[in-house]
Amino acid sequence: MLKALSNLMKIVSGIMLVAMMLVTCADVAGNFFGHPILGSEEIVSLMAALLIAFVLPAAHLEKAHIGVELVYTKLPRFAKAVDNAFLSALKALFFALVAVECFKYAGQLRGIGQVSAVLELPTYYILYALSLGCGVLCLLAAADFIRIIRGGSHE
Repeated sequence: MLKALSNLMKIVSGIMLVAMMLVTCADVAGNFFGHPILGSEEIVSLMAALLIAFVLPAAHLEKAHIGVELVYTKLPRFAKAVDNAFLSALKALFFALVAVECFKYAGQLRGIGQVSAVLELPTYYILYALSLGCGVLCLLAAADFIRIIRGGSHE
């Protein structure tokens, strides 16, 4: 179920990327003809935040992160498992904290009625989306930790 949700979020990220490109191109073309899109920078910024929030779980599943393999490849299998278990637990805890704090901050912004500067769009939705992305990533990292502890593959 987490993988399906992660794949759906990855599709939304792709849509956000294409939409960002279209808004930017339309704004440049509009600028050329003297009619720029009002708030285009704001729209692109909000879409970029959504893109980042929703691509995190897919990047974790695809192991699209940067790692230093110089020492890691020389470690024995048990040491690699311990390292991966530790990092998975740390990742799960960190992203759980980020998800909770983003969720709380979104509630505060919603409570005070915070909106974006130009288009006056509610900004708390973006933080809720970021909280969702970090929450899914937390669950994926926790699942990795459990799998490693149970003796499953750690790579």
